[in-house]
Order: sequence, then C-alpha cells, then structure tokens
Amino acid sequence: MPMKRVLLTGSYSLTGSHVLHQLLSYNVSVRAVVGSREEAQVLEQQYPPTTTPLLDFAVVPPKDLSVPGAYDDALNEYPEPFDTVIHTITAEPSEEADCLSRFINMETESLINFLTSVKEVASRVHRVIITTSLTPFARWLVDPQVERDPRRGSIVSSSSRVAEIDSEYVLATSQASDNIVYDALWKWMKDSHARFDLVTLTAPSIWGPHIRQLENSADLEGGNRKVWNIIRPGGGEVLEQTTLPPYGIDFFTDVRDLAFATVQAVLVPEAGNRRFIISAGPMPGSSVIADFLKNRFPELGNRLQNSHGSPPRRALSGGPPLEFIDTHLATTILGLTRYRLVEETLTDLTRQMLELHRRKEWRRVIQS
Repeated sequence: MPMKRVLLTGSYSLTGSHVLHQLLSYNVSVRAVVGSREEAQVLEQQYPPTTTPLLDFAVVPPKDLSVPGAYDDALNEYPEPFDTVIHTITAEPSEEADCLSRFINMETESLINFLTSVKEVASRVHRVIITTSLTPFARWLVDPQVERDPRRGSIVSSSSRVAEIDSEYVLATSQASDNIVYDALWKWMKDSHARFDLVTLTAPSIWGPHIRQLENSADLEGGNRKVWNIIRPGGGEVLEQTTLPPYGIDFFTDVRDLAFATVQAVLVPEAGNRRFIISAGPMPGSSVIADFLKNRFPELGNRLQNSHGSPPRRALSGGPPLEFIDTHLATTILGLTRYRLVEETLTDLTRQMLELHRRKEWRRVIQS
C-alpha cells in the first residue's frame, strides 16, 4: 500500500516535474494534473504503468485554469481519496491585470477558488501545499504591458521595455505582493473553517535542469531562459527580446531543492500551517555567469553574451529584506540543510543545453 495519496498540479512544468519525480521515489500514489493529453502521454512514457503503477493523470487545459471549479474533476477521489494536494500553478500577468493590485487580486482569487474546490470536492484532504515564486509579480513590475496568446494562454511579446531594473524595488514589492496574497489565504482558511492545514513555499526565482531531456529552447522556464541567451549554443536563436526571467530578482533557488522542500512538506507533520522561504542566496549577474561558463565550458568560445536580452540593473543599496533571507524554518522543519551552489546549478543546466545543441547539430547532419 502506498504511504500517501497526492494530487499534484502543474506536473509537466519545471517545478512540478521535479516534485513528481521525487514523490514517486517515496512510494507515494500521485494523480498528476497536466494541461493536455499529449503531456500525459509524455509522462506515461517517462513513467510506464508497468513500473509506476502508483501514477494516474487528469487533464485541466490552461484556458480553464482561471475558471472556478476547473479542478473539480481532477479532485474526484476515485479510486482512492487524497490526503494531500500540491498546487504549483501560478498566475502570469495578462492584459486584464492593468495594475499591480488587480494582478494581486487575480492571483488571490485563483488560489482561493482552488482551495474552495479542495474543500468542497476532496473532503478527506488534510494538507494543501502551495509552491510558488516571486517572478510573476516581478514580471508585472518590469514588463507590465504583456499580451497573451489566445490559442495557448501563454505570454507573448511585450510592446514596451524597461530602461533600467531597480532590483531592490522589484524584490521588496514582489515580497510585499506575496504577503498580501498569503494574508488573504489565511483569512479564507479562518473564515471558511477549512478542515485541512495550509503550507506555502516561496522561492525568489527558479533555476536548474529539467527532469526530462530538452527538445527545444521553448521548453525552458524560469531563470533558465536567461542562461540560454547568455550561452546561445551554436550561435542559436535568441529568445524573445522582452525582459527575461528572473525580472530583476537577484536571489535564486535550484528547482531540485524546491522540489525536495515541497515533498518534505508532504511527509513532515510539523510543516502544517507554516510558511517557508526557499532561497539559496544571490544569483550573480550576466557578466559573472558568462565568465564562469566560459571557464567551465571552453567549447562555448566567444559566443557568450554578457547581458543579451536584459536591461541594466541598479545594484542593491543594502541587504535584502530580512524576512526573505530567513530560511531557518526550511532548515529546522523540512531538513533543507544544504542548498545547491550557483556553480552546480549553472553547470548542470548548461550541460543540458549543450546536449540539446549537439542533438540538433546531429539531426542537421543526418538530414543533409
């Protein structure tokens, strides 16, 4: 018998796929919520039913995510009831968010709708875990004039570009925005008399290798997109010319550490009704990243771009907000005693990107 039954949203994403991988290693039964049947098929190939019988799937299309009750079918407890729900889907700026307060309200409403569905549909859930980052807020601050692709619900090019990023302002305002959402969720928990406890984990920005083999640069998420533009393997394409993640957030978390913390929040009873900050520390600027990668991967040669795709950033005038660098709860309760270093994150990620380039070059040779 599996030790737990978990519903995991965003299972195909960078964060969600790492969480899924770690959950399955703990003999946890998982229903993976994905955005399409095609995504489910990819995961079925990665985790065949013959060797991973504790995994099943539910599909919630991206266009439906903001609709109240979108997850109701996925939360159906057949054949076994869920005891834990992990939510890794975060809002992205859209043309409807014409000011920061509206964007905060939209994110809050989306999360409360999700919690309401859990309360009404999955009556035996005793813990809900929300894993997120500050980058959605930072994106709105740095690049508010965004458009959404109506076919896929994804963010496309922006009509404006920020001349300079004030990193201190972006971090402080993103943290304050996250606090507003957090306070609203706890008010809902109290007012609704929810039967489950709530755990939140927040990373400043998310970097690190994907759990699956990269197929093209469109698979890149989070801060990884910035690294691609710095190395441009093979002189390849530059990702969109808008400001790239992490949008002025100078602190980072390796996705593997964030996934570990999320899974520990499932397993550790003392994590209930806690708020955790998961941060490994500062991520250096583009020029420092470029210098490190040039030394680590000599084959990159002179292709490295020190700051392509990112406007200049105003340095921090002092230290980051104390509450953001205070990660002691993650250490003492979740057991996250060691974070991956910047060098390890960048090395593993770049190695994966170079492997993608080599496969593309090989296919080009074969085709010719």
